[in-house]
Amino acid sequence: KFMSKHQYSKVYRCFDDNMKSKIPESQLKELWEQMESVSGNLVSVDEIVIKPLDGGTRQTAVLTFERAALNMQLVENEKGKLAGLFLSQLGYQQPEYANGLGTGKKYINFISDTYTLSGELVIPLSCNNCPVVILVHGSGPNDKDETIGPNKVFYDLSMGLASKGIATFRYDKRSNLYPETLEGQFDLYDETINDAIGALHTLKNDTSLHFRKHVMLGHSLGAFSMPLIADSLGGQLDGAILFSANARRLEDLIEYQMEYLTAWDGEITKEEADLIKINTIKAANIRSGNYTTETTADSLLAYWPGKFWKGIETYNPVDHVRHNSATPFFIVQGERDYQITMTDFNIWNSAVGNQSNVSMKSYPGLSHLFTPSTNDKSGPNDYFIPNNVDYHLIGDIAQWVLEINK
Repeated sequence: KFMSKHQYSKVYRCFDDNMKSKIPESQLKELWEQMESVSGNLVSVDEIVIKPLDGGTRQTAVLTFERAALNMQLVENEKGKLAGLFLSQLGYQQPEYANGLGTGKKYINFISDTYTLSGELVIPLSCNNCPVVILVHGSGPNDKDETIGPNKVFYDLSMGLASKGIATFRYDKRSNLYPETLEGQFDLYDETINDAIGALHTLKNDTSLHFRKHVMLGHSLGAFSMPLIADSLGGQLDGAILFSANARRLEDLIEYQMEYLTAWDGEITKEEADLIKINTIKAANIRSGNYTTETTADSLLAYWPGKFWKGIETYNPVDHVRHNSATPFFIVQGERDYQITMTDFNIWNSAVGNQSNVSMKSYPGLSHLFTPSTNDKSGPNDYFIPNNVDYHLIGDIAQWVLEINK
């Protein structure tokens, strides 16, 4: 509490003599403000545990900042003075459903356009002509695990599906291995679609592999892309899972996200108000087509340049699913997702929920990463507490994969 209010002298007065000799007040201030510059402001203090220790106490808690979560340990001596203060960043922990799980692995490189991408095929030991799910990332330069903070969404999915007898292929995104591909002009095909199609063709053309079905799961931007991917592949794809898919246009979604996040802490600063004003103008320019394929990303929304926005100008993922009666789709949504919300899920449900080739399900309590969210208000802090993809959800995905196209 005192640290978050920058009242360092009040904290320093609580130190015992040994602590005072090791950490002067000026260093306490420097350490905390350096942490704030990296992690953002302190949002909450959770999971407080107090235990007796040598006449004093040991207290542990999780400090959740805007962009990180830390484990804090305080030691109080018998006089109530602080004898120890330790902070450590929370890291990824393997899910219970991966413990003791036996799998086979094969590292596969493949070419997408002119780029060599690295991937990992995970095959359950029980696999006998089993299905395989190709995992397609969300926005940004993701690695094959789709590491976000201390969470690894695709690694969890890979382990969970393997426990259900389903193989997975995940790969490092082009922009992760070649950051320069996000410079200049690029489109949705360059960022996401071509790599996913290249991964599928690689698995299908490898004569050493024998999978009964080839399914794709796209997360966020990957889910937005999935109807186009399904159209491009036709009968080569046995099913598509839309893992948190926006039904609204991207410029509308980004505008909503910006307004939500700036108001998230209950206060809109002048800087945030100025940012809203600037981005509202940018969104209006995208809607009116007031840009070209040469317009740079800094003049538009997110990190996407004019070529990207022109490429999706008339794209509506809902319409593509509506007009695709051949590909089985499973549309999955976390009800605590603040990035892509139940508003989008309800649009999908109204438009395609009654189609025989479309299954839909939403999950109470799950975030955009499909991990449990226990915060009072969903926000970025959901991403910086280590957690794992919900196993019940993984079971539903596995059941759907196994049952389609029997």
